[in-house]
Amino acid sequence: MWLTIKKRVVAFWLRFEHYFNFCAAAAGFTFDLWLAKRPDSIADNILLLTYLCIAATIIILLNHKTRQQMDAENPTEPLALLFLLQFCFGGLANNLLILYGKSGTLAGSALFVVLLLGIVLGNEFFRNRYVRLNFNVGVYYLLLLTYVIIAAPTFIFHSIGTAVFIYSGLISLAIIAVFLIVIRTTVLRGVRERKHFIEVGGIVAGIFLVFNALYFLDIIPPVPLSLKGIGVYHSIMREPSGNYAATYEAPAWFVFWRDTAATFTIKPGQSAYCFSAVFAPGKLTAPISHKWQWYDTRTKEWITKETVSFGILGGRDGGYRGYSIKANLPAGQWRCDVETQNGALIGRMSFTVIESALPANLSTTTL
Repeated sequence: MWLTIKKRVVAFWLRFEHYFNFCAAAAGFTFDLWLAKRPDSIADNILLLTYLCIAATIIILLNHKTRQQMDAENPTEPLALLFLLQFCFGGLANNLLILYGKSGTLAGSALFVVLLLGIVLGNEFFRNRYVRLNFNVGVYYLLLLTYVIIAAPTFIFHSIGTAVFIYSGLISLAIIAVFLIVIRTTVLRGVRERKHFIEVGGIVAGIFLVFNALYFLDIIPPVPLSLKGIGVYHSIMREPSGNYAATYEAPAWFVFWRDTAATFTIKPGQSAYCFSAVFAPGKLTAPISHKWQWYDTRTKEWITKETVSFGILGGRDGGYRGYSIKANLPAGQWRCDVETQNGALIGRMSFTVIESALPANLSTTTL
């Protein structure tokens, strides 16, 4: 009787395996949705490191198991390993997706959405054990690399920049090198399998090079920095409590994604204040800048009118607050870009300046 039940369970699993794979990745994705708060959270990092360790172990066990001739009548164990691996990949990708997405750019989010789709589709189409090994190691290293790029500046260097990014990449290569040595000695031991080990190493090298190219093309967000808030205000005054009293034009009630309106009504000669709150992990220091740009309708280009730089110090949940002032704004399209010292975009506030003799309808707030 037990054997009959077992066979039915296995048959049910095989029939709906692709749905289970999808559910595993989705479960990992939703499980961590509320946990990914800040990159210096000890609990978050312990969870991510646990996922990485479990995923590495499963990849070795899974390929060691498939190295031998499996019993077709008892596929439950490797399928369970695949399910758990999907869960770990989903949890890792979700956490990293949120942390990268908070940078204020869409490039990082799009990258990991594609990754999630690849994780789901990969186990459906890559059935050969060597191809699956290549795929799993490739996904694992991509997740490992994206994590180290956040963790190393946060816990080791306490700063960001090109040098820190390169050092972080080298740390990820050292970790994956140890992992590949374990795979070589436990899974790909034969002389005939040496070429498959070279293939896996080539995939890791390719991901490393592509990721570096994306960084120098300013496609990857400047993690672990993230934008907590940005707006353009008519006045800002620091209060004795340390907060800022500000006046601004409020956006429509349904425009929930903006702190201030898309229009900025001023009299000729008045100034505008760009206020930003940039989160950085504790102990991390970094220079940032506010770049005021005006759109030239004749040349159809954004012209930088003024750049104001200042340093930030990490640790505050609401982000390090700072503002810059731009006087004599002509009418037209403007934007205030918040950038790192290397020019990577952290966030942006676009608005249209409208000159009017009538006073603007202003609201007050505390920042």
